[in-house]
Amino acid sequence: MHIDSSITAVSWIPAGSVTGLARVPFSLGLTRYDDPPPARIEDLDAAQVNGSIREVNRLKAWIEVRDERIVDAGYGGPGGFVGSTRLDLGFTEVLVRGRARPLLRRQPAVSGRSARFIQTVGGRTGMPFPRFTARPPFFAWNSSIAWTTLMLTLSADGRKDAWLFGASPFPRHYLYDDEGYLIGQTTDTNFGNWFSKYYGAATPWGGRDLEPLGLEESVPQVERAVA
Repeated sequence: MHIDSSITAVSWIPAGSVTGLARVPFSLGLTRYDDPPPARIEDLDAAQVNGSIREVNRLKAWIEVRDERIVDAGYGGPGGFVGSTRLDLGFTEVLVRGRARPLLRRQPAVSGRSARFIQTVGGRTGMPFPRFTARPPFFAWNSSIAWTTLMLTLSADGRKDAWLFGASPFPRHYLYDDEGYLIGQTTDTNFGNWFSKYYGAATPWGGRDLEPLGLEESVPQVERAVA
């Protein structure tokens, strides 16, 4: 028997969440904050093209079950994407491509009855942002890294458990199930802390992850069709 599932994290910048000098481009209208993602997502490919989503982590995984035991397991799909930043120059608009970090996928932890998958997607804006920082070397040229780490567990009896395992303290992150319904979200952001600390080694690519800020479950706002 083949069992598969997925979990998706969507990252977005809420209005007023950027502080300090970094908020100047937002105040001048050169770039924008984001509208909250919908209660159900459907076409992430279109969102990637038009720049309406900052970052997506989509963990897809599968198991093969034989005689009530898992005999094979693996990841599926490309993993997600880091979106572009839209700049309004008055006479034209420009999309600046984001800079993704390498996709991180842990080896599936497989027992006879369950398999656990963990995946990290993240990156930064493509625009440089030279600034002083809170840790050595006390100066950085590029923006900090935003990321999410997802965990999905598939069981031989058909159960599927998914959650946001780790995330950067900025921006906000929404979590969706395999049908595209909102099931969780971070409620807090800390731009100043994130902007001054979380780059280089202080990220999952340097071996460090963080608990999501203010993570809570959500009740889907879209009524599901009754079969």
